Amino acid sequence: MAELGPHDAFEQALDDRGTELWADAMLAIELLCVGRAAIGGLWLKARSGGVRDLFLSRLQDRLGADTQWTRLPPGSSFANLIGGIDLAATSAQGRMIRQQGLLARAEGGVLLIPMAERLDPALAALVAKSVDQPIGGGFLVIAIDESLDEEAPISNLLGDRLALRVDLDGIAWHHTTSTSETAVGTADVDPAWRTVTIDDRLMKALASLSLSAGHRSPRILGHLVRTARLLAWHDGRVKTNESDVLIVLRLCLGLRLAPQPEASPTEANEPGPDIDQHPQQAEEQRPPADMTEPEEPSEPTTAPTQLDTLTEMLAAVQAGGLVADPWISICQRPTRGAGSAGKSGGVRKNARRGRPFGIGLAPPHPEAKPDIVATLRAAAPFQRIRAAQRLAFSKTDAVPASDARTPRAFVTRDDFRYVRLRHAAPSTAIFVVDASGSTALERLGETKGAIEQLLARCYVRRDEVALIAFRGTGADLLLPPTRSLTAAKRKLAALPGGGPTPLAAGLKAGLELALSVERRGSSPVLVLLTDGSGNIALDGTPDRARAADELSRLAASCKLRDFRTICIDIARRPRDSVTNLAQMLGADLHVLKKADAGRVSHLVDRSMQEART
Repeated sequence: MAELGPHDAFEQALDDRGTELWADAMLAIELLCVGRAAIGGLWLKARSGGVRDLFLSRLQDRLGADTQWTRLPPGSSFANLIGGIDLAATSAQGRMIRQQGLLARAEGGVLLIPMAERLDPALAALVAKSVDQPIGGGFLVIAIDESLDEEAPISNLLGDRLALRVDLDGIAWHHTTSTSETAVGTADVDPAWRTVTIDDRLMKALASLSLSAGHRSPRILGHLVRTARLLAWHDGRVKTNESDVLIVLRLCLGLRLAPQPEASPTEANEPGPDIDQHPQQAEEQRPPADMTEPEEPSEPTTAPTQLDTLTEMLAAVQAGGLVADPWISICQRPTRGAGSAGKSGGVRKNARRGRPFGIGLAPPHPEAKPDIVATLRAAAPFQRIRAAQRLAFSKTDAVPASDARTPRAFVTRDDFRYVRLRHAAPSTAIFVVDASGSTALERLGETKGAIEQLLARCYVRRDEVALIAFRGTGADLLLPPTRSLTAAKRKLAALPGGGPTPLAAGLKAGLELALSVERRGSSPVLVLLTDGSGNIALDGTPDRARAADELSRLAASCKLRDFRTICIDIARRPRDSVTNLAQMLGADLHVLKKADAGRVSHLVDRSMQEART
């Protein structure tokens, strides 16, 4: 057989990977049908497409036509989840009728959450509480995660309750027909899988691997144990073995060993991590037969067990030598609440525009109008009492019943309800660039490229970018806050450079612009690119000691304002002066020996997204 070239080998690896992912997805369907609400549900990472539709249809077929599917629409409120007053039924019957919430409807069935990565944390907490404390038999949660690699995944509150995790992004359509078809018919729920036992050694291996992978929640270990029991029951066994543990780690945590080159004899003799070893594992550590004295054959040598693979996997987890699976680092990604330190005005509540996030009794602003539906819901429970009071009042005033105009609804001022809106405030990246010295042209050139790349990303989010360059005896605002890429390119075409370093003047100009941006309702992000060697005071005199004192006072004032700040050391060699400046500012320090435009743009863009949360 001819040896495959690099391109053919890569295509073959992708094809094998897709086939393996689809086989795991079909196995997850079988486990979900048996475990149901006992294993929480499924974290499905997949964007819209035919493969995802096929997977969901097969899951629906296996669960059976009697299983009810309840879909949680994006932008749902608390009233949709927990239920409220049915206005139509209440008006028709003259008494308060409550409608059933989505969580109550999902009992005994499936709760489908599309775009789960955008689910409000408060609603995710409510769903998590319903999973932990079900009213009846509980429900199965299918959370569809459509986030990209750089975006925040679904909330940890919800993710910890889901045992299985399936990734469909690497599966092509032909992979769905290359494997054996899923069993036809409805899967029966058999509680006998709970009687399957698991060995203490395997339990310790699962705990060590999940902890080393960064999953510290005790719920994760419970999911691993229950899934291992389900796998053993699915294969017709009453006790779990090592192969079940390997499959569980792949289905629940995405842990799988990467192809490793053959180890040298020296590496093979190195001790592994501290984990319960199988008695036969010591056979691997014996030296070759030609280097030892002959021994009498006492017992036949057996092959290494699967537990050796678990030990190797634990070592790979600790060394970071695993396949790049999205679930490996998902617990280490920044969540929506990440980057809260240093944010200023990230979310505007009680705004005149934005998304609704609650109902209030007081108007959020003077021009706010009551919400009709929420007001009627608040007044519905008191209709009988108010009707009786109005009838009694009309009798005491001797008003004929025919002349009394009975309103359809009795609403008072205390019933008024107002919808509260919130929206994420835009961010403004303020570049404060050191344009002095011999490397000014390189700094300004990379900064221009970073600003242009950043503006292309920020246009959709309505974020802005500004540029301040300091050189000579002062600082100049070369680019006011803008989101126009055309205007930025025109103004950045020719920028001056060279001269002394008025670092204090540049920081002062950046601080003043940040205060102005904050007053306009935006979240400023200060990006300081310098080598830290300031030698010009604020009045323009060359006094290094005075410049250092003024820089300290400005840095303390900036830190007191709690602005999001990034300090980038662009000197040819890292300097302690930039490190000290970052500490005084309370800023994130990044050392870039070469100020690459792409790296700077990506770094600032991530900080701007965190400032919006």
